[in-house]
Amino acid sequence: MKFNSLTLLILLFAFVTLNAQSVSGKLTLNEKSETTLKLKTNSAVQLFKDFKTGKYQLQFSFDGEDLPTNVYNEKIVFFEFITTIKKDGELVKNVIRKQPIPYFPGDMGIPAEAFDFVGLLASNPIEDEDPSEQMIGTMPEGKYQIELAIKPIGLEGEIESLTINFILRKRPGRTKY
Repeated sequence: MKFNSLTLLILLFAFVTLNAQSVSGKLTLNEKSETTLKLKTNSAVQLFKDFKTGKYQLQFSFDGEDLPTNVYNEKIVFFEFITTIKKDGELVKNVIRKQPIPYFPGDMGIPAEAFDFVGLLASNPIEDEDPSEQMIGTMPEGKYQIELAIKPIGLEGEIESLTINFILRKRPGRTKY
């Protein structure tokens, strides 16, 4: 009896392992997994506008094996969206969206709002500046690195993350960075 139970357990484990639900894919900006932006201003609003008008296009593509289906027999995967912002090599923010977002397999454009990086950049105050003199929506000068990651929930595999780099100089009227 023990032999049969053990054999059954091993076969069940092998079946689950062979039929594991998994995804693979990538997130790109203008078809690149890593890119350096050349921003003309320190305005987070202008950066957002560049995404909304299509100058910068986020593209998400994924496929999977043995993906779960909903009641309409559509394959669907829930993902969590992670935004990591570094300035001058130091971690500024690491944010995971509270609500996962569902997607169907394939290629699709996604809005910048799926991640919270523009809002986080706009709300990052400039050190050494009187709050009454701060310009709303202006990002401090420095070297920025933004990593955008998408992780499947409850499935194996991974989505290749995106890294965005840019350098901001001091605002007009000040010495150059």
